[in-house]
Amino acid sequence: MADKELRKKKITAQRQHQILHSALDVFSRKGYAAATIPEIAKAARIATGTIYLYYPSKRDLFVAVIKNLIITTPLLNLIDKIPQGNIDVIFKHILRERFNLIKSPAFSQIPSLIGEIQRDPALKALWLKDFLHPFLGRIETGYRMMSASGKLRRMEPAVTVRVIGGMFIGFLMLKLVEGENSPLSQIPEDKVIDDMVNFVLHGLLSGEDVRKSAKDGAL
Repeated sequence: MADKELRKKKITAQRQHQILHSALDVFSRKGYAAATIPEIAKAARIATGTIYLYYPSKRDLFVAVIKNLIITTPLLNLIDKIPQGNIDVIFKHILRERFNLIKSPAFSQIPSLIGEIQRDPALKALWLKDFLHPFLGRIETGYRMMSASGKLRRMEPAVTVRVIGGMFIGFLMLKLVEGENSPLSQIPEDKVIDDMVNFVLHGLLSGEDVRKSAKDGAL
C-alpha cells in the first residue's frame, strides 16, 4: 500500500511539473488572455481534461505557474527557520537562494507574467487570495515570533514585511534589468549579500547617529 501511494504521489508530481512547464511556455509566448487550456494540454502532451483534474480553471493554472516559479521549497524551509535560527545567517541563505533563482532562464518571464495580473480583476483577486496574502502572512507570523522574543524590534508586521519584501523584489528586478551592465556584476556575490543583510538589520546610520536619532525622535 505504501509503495502504491508513493508511486501515485510521484506520478502526480511529475504530471504537475509537466503541466506547469508547458503552461509557463504558452503563457510567456501568448499572454494570459490569448493562451488556452487545450493549447497548454497539447504542449504538455496530455488530454485537456487532465489539466482540469489539477487546476479548475485557467486562472488557477496561471497563479500556480507564478507560485511555482517564485515560491521554492528551499525558500519556505528557510522562512520557517527564521523564528528559531540566527537571523543574519538565515537572511543570507534566503538572499543566496533568491540570487540563484534570478539566474534561471524562467525568472526573466516573471515581470511580464505579473503584468498580466493587473489586466484581469478576477485573476488579481485569485492571485492575492491564493498566493500573495498567504505567503506574506507566513512571513508576518515569523516576524511576530521574533519580535515577541526580543530578537527584532516591535513594529507593525504588515508594514515591515512589505517594506523588506518590496526592497528585495525591487533589488532583484533591477539586477535582472541591468544584467551584466550592473555595477553589482563587479562585486562578489557574498559581499552584495552581506551588505544587504547588514542594511536590513542595522540600517544606514552609524552607532552614534542611531542613538542621536532615537533621542531626537523621543522629543
